[in-house]
Amino acid sequence: MKRDQMELGSEGLELLERLQPYRLETKKEDHWPGQMLLGHYADVHFFRCSPEVADILLEYTDRLYGWVQPRLPDDLCFLREGKPWLINTAHEHSSGLDTEAEEELTRLEKSGLLIRDLSQFNWSWSAHT
Repeated sequence: MKRDQMELGSEGLELLERLQPYRLETKKEDHWPGQMLLGHYADVHFFRCSPEVADILLEYTDRLYGWVQPRLPDDLCFLREGKPWLINTAHEHSSGLDTEAEEELTRLEKSGLLIRDLSQFNWSWSAHT
């Protein structure tokens, strides 16, 4: 997604050009999964997902939170059957996965991308008033 009120850098423009053969559509929106703009709009780009697209994306960053404008388009997300599957708000370092498929969760857990058992960590919470 490319916000209207901010320019996209040369690297991001190059990326969008390389992805052009895989583009399904572009919509002018004030919201997308994980984000809502107030008084502004953005070009939300939809691309067909394929191994070739994955290779192109990984040439620009290998971090989910690397998708921040102006360097790259904001908030890379993935849809499955038209519904959000991986929701990413990169500038806030916030992501979510919407799935009930146990095999997906197990595969992500084995790869180190998902931690379901948080008992191994020490947690503390501090609230300031």
